[in-house]
Amino acid sequence: MEPQFGEAPWAVVCDFDGTAIMGDIADALAHRYLGEEQFQRVNAAYQRGEMSFRTLLHKLFDPIAASAAEIREFVHSFAEFRPGFISLLEAARDREVPFVLASGGLDIYIHPALELVDSALTDGVTLRANHAEPVPGGLAISFPYEHAPQSCGRCGSCKGAIVRELQAAGYRVIAIGDGNADRCMAGVADVLFARARLRDWCDQSGISYTAFETLDVVVDFLEAHSPFRGETIDDAQPSIA
Repeated sequence: MEPQFGEAPWAVVCDFDGTAIMGDIADALAHRYLGEEQFQRVNAAYQRGEMSFRTLLHKLFDPIAASAAEIREFVHSFAEFRPGFISLLEAARDREVPFVLASGGLDIYIHPALELVDSALTDGVTLRANHAEPVPGGLAISFPYEHAPQSCGRCGSCKGAIVRELQAAGYRVIAIGDGNADRCMAGVADVLFARARLRDWCDQSGISYTAFETLDVVVDFLEAHSPFRGETIDDAQPSIA
């Protein structure tokens, strides 16, 4: 049986690394500036539970002595958006669906990536991420959303808090993610699209989701369940010949 959705409007909360973007810019930056050995040492300690996610960010990015221009150049050479991402932005814009790009990573590399997308699409996107800026000898990391209501307190920019915030404002929320930092939103979103580690965790935790490798499946959902401006839901449904 098809799930029934109410009449409340939709909003989208989409992870960045590994979801909106192919690959992981955070990992690529750390590899580039720390080297493979140090990156693996820090990441292994995190995987063993020896440090928090916030400490992981500090360990990986505090030592990166790169200017904003150097990071921008690296991102522009590395970034590749996941197939369907641009179409998803278009579908959200055309339906006036709020779109939050949510990341446990850093705004210093996300903003340059978004420069590669038409500003007519990104102007309507809200970015929620941790903050970094160059200082002598490295990057200064801060967490502007760490005290958001109902935040988990672990990742600095809790995606579960973002979903709850939108739901409290009257939206049904589509969440899209791939990794450990997406777990907080997985259990509270109205509709979940998952891949990679998040998909495995959902299987283990009994959380319903739709699998994806391209974001076209999310576009299809939005087109079927959210009308264009001036349409009704029935108008948005595909006709059956």
